[in-house]
Amino acid sequence: MAYKVSFPDIMSTLQLIGFHFRVAEPGWAYPDHHHKIFELLYCYDGTAVQYVDGYSVTFGKGDWFIIPPGLRHHVMNSGPDNYIYLSIHFDIDDLDFRQLFQTQPIQNWNISQFPRSGLPLENLDEFIKNNILATTASTGFPPDIENIILIKERLRLQSVILMILSEIIDIQFLNSDPPRIPRQENSLYEVETAHRIEQYISDNLYSPTLSINLIAKQFCLSRIQCHKLFTKVYKVSPRQYMTNKKLQQAKHLLLSTDLKIQMISEQLGFASQSHFSRQFKRWTGMSPLQYRPKSYTNALSPDSSTSDT
Repeated sequence: MAYKVSFPDIMSTLQLIGFHFRVAEPGWAYPDHHHKIFELLYCYDGTAVQYVDGYSVTFGKGDWFIIPPGLRHHVMNSGPDNYIYLSIHFDIDDLDFRQLFQTQPIQNWNISQFPRSGLPLENLDEFIKNNILATTASTGFPPDIENIILIKERLRLQSVILMILSEIIDIQFLNSDPPRIPRQENSLYEVETAHRIEQYISDNLYSPTLSINLIAKQFCLSRIQCHKLFTKVYKVSPRQYMTNKKLQQAKHLLLSTDLKIQMISEQLGFASQSHFSRQFKRWTGMSPLQYRPKSYTNALSPDSSTSDT
């Protein structure tokens, strides 16, 4: 019997920012700071103490650690040996992922816990050896490899990081009693109000007049109150939430329809096609025309594929 199984569309984007590999001597420390995005850390060797949001976590060989956005943290090499680690700052616009890692207690995981026997780490080791350590050995100093990593290596790196995050999510639900840092709970009022704000945003997402000030006024909140409440519950600011929703819809329309870019920009509530094109390029690093499949581009009339899109 013939049948078809349809899977949901996945429009989320992973961005890797500030990827670095470091060998830090005993006594090394990095001062207190915070990020607007996630940080994924892996300890190759040595020992360090991570101080996160007022709590301390010992970080040793084989440990993974995720620091969510907004949490102040600093680190110190507390052992007698070099602390060798990998740091990957990343962002992902999947709201389920963001909520999972920003509502669960903070903890570290060891590579020995990974259900799939560390295969992602083996792939990551291969990437580092081929692209970082080999070049360092030949040049004698840490190289700037930003412009020499081939596209296949960039794709491999993204896939490895996604596999590692998948492993960590598996452990998150399998391991019942790891060391954890408690997180702040949300009140019923905060949850209900944030959900009402989210519904209002979804209902009015493509309105040219939608703004944080308008949303705050609608719910009798100040702009700051609206921002803090929504961010506390959804772990992303209302502006970033609107951006993510518009970006997902823009990607969907560009990939699955042959609508002209001008029409897509109007549907999404942009003042002009050029404004939409600039914003889309800022979000993704490419223009709508570059993002769209060539089969659609070739089928469109010349006036719909101008050079500024």
